[in-house]
Amino acid sequence: MGGSGGGSSWSGQDRGRQRTAAKSLQELKDKAQQELKERQLRAECNDVLDQLLKEYNDRDTEAVAEKMTQIEEALSDSGYEMDRLLFGGSVAKHTYVDGLSDIDSLVYLGDNQGKSPAQVLNQFASLLRTTLPPTQVESVTTGRMAVTVNYHDGTSVQLLPATEHGERTVLPSPDGKGWRAVRPHKFTEKLTEVNQKNSHQVVPAIKLAKGLINALPETERLSGYHVEALAVDAFKSYGQARDRVTVLKHLITHASQAVLKPTSDITGQTVHIDEHLGPASSKDRQRISTSLRHIADKLTNAATAQQYQAVFE
Repeated sequence: MGGSGGGSSWSGQDRGRQRTAAKSLQELKDKAQQELKERQLRAECNDVLDQLLKEYNDRDTEAVAEKMTQIEEALSDSGYEMDRLLFGGSVAKHTYVDGLSDIDSLVYLGDNQGKSPAQVLNQFASLLRTTLPPTQVESVTTGRMAVTVNYHDGTSVQLLPATEHGERTVLPSPDGKGWRAVRPHKFTEKLTEVNQKNSHQVVPAIKLAKGLINALPETERLSGYHVEALAVDAFKSYGQARDRVTVLKHLITHASQAVLKPTSDITGQTVHIDEHLGPASSKDRQRISTSLRHIADKLTNAATAQQYQAVFE
């Protein structure tokens, strides 16, 4: 009896170990399946972002370059010199100027002779209207800082008049009321450096982030230049995965926190890129921060590629 009881006790312990082992094995299987599902979802979402980027890259770089050459030739007799900034232009998807990174080219007009930016812009626009072929150009419009040439084929080129003062370039100030000495290539150089250090994933993330942000109400949007400056800050010491999904989430999440403080302008256009949002933690900044957090949460919580894509719609 005693021996039989001992055997029964040992058998019970054995069955307990088996159940524990089976449970652990099932947990490992479940974990592996969950990781596989997450990898599959991430791959599908990366495919969604690849397709969106194709749509966002609707600006034909060759067409813009062709128009730039045409403008350069048209202005050659006027003694103007063009300094192309096509990197910035290819990133921007705006019909207005919110920073040097949205400009296709600086056009050095010589001494402004004491004229206001508005006078120089109107004079420059008039020159373009008379020198560019009317069969191709739909309109030439002026903003506070730049002149935009709109073509019948849908191409738009933004040109910013500039003069030189010593080693500085002098441009219209963002409010269009005066002139400001800046370093026009400083920001492009910094963004290029950060993009290269992060496997060229930063610029695509900027385009995708702009697509998300531009769908927000106007009072909750960041300018394209502001998004790019936040991206430079977000990826200066980035150490995570560099697939599109992870990089985009990091940018939006970082921006939701960084926007609460003023962002410095390294080009010299302004002291801060976002002066209009007021001091740190202002109501405007908090409102934008909340909107960006909501976007980040939607991207994180998407359970299917369709749900992920819907965030962009």
